[in-house]
Amino acid sequence: KAVKGGRTQTKVTALEGQGRVEALARMLAGKTVTEASRRHAKELLETA
Repeated sequence: KAVKGGRTQTKVTALEGQGRVEALARMLAGKTVTEASRRHAKELLETA
């Protein structure tokens, strides 16, 4: 997210594979991503 000329702009990137798992693990774990949060993220993505 960035502010240019008084306007806020955001950039969205589609995630695939391990990047998707890591992003979800960060959402689940908070500040520190653990192997457990990675496993949970992978399980959620597999059942979705």
